[in-house]
Amino acid sequence: MEALVIGIMMDLVFFARFLYIKKHFYKTKGVANGNGYKYQYASEFIYGYKGHNYVCRVKKNIFSMYHERGSVYTIRVNKDNPYNGVMGSELTIYMVLSIVEFIFVGLYIVLLLLNRFMYVS
Repeated sequence: MEALVIGIMMDLVFFARFLYIKKHFYKTKGVANGNGYKYQYASEFIYGYKGHNYVCRVKKNIFSMYHERGSVYTIRVNKDNPYNGVMGSELTIYMVLSIVEFIFVGLYIVLLLLNRFMYVS
């Protein structure tokens, strides 16, 4: 039963992060400007908005070391603080994790029900 509660909690965490990014960030294209040397997993992107260029830092990104300077990537920029952003693929990752966790929780419930009905005489 503990596994079921943990599974539901994990599903809610993934889904909550998905909804947070969907609501508070907007999707745009950014040109990789380089990796931050202070942060091991950070990249800077230059993106345009209303005729101006802005620099956005994507933190805690395991793919930072693979970003090629000058290449265009999909990023999501925070609506409240345009200096902060996440990679565009992060939204997809949380959505997929939420769906997979939901499937595992559903299968676990089915197994619990099958186990209960098999031993009822």
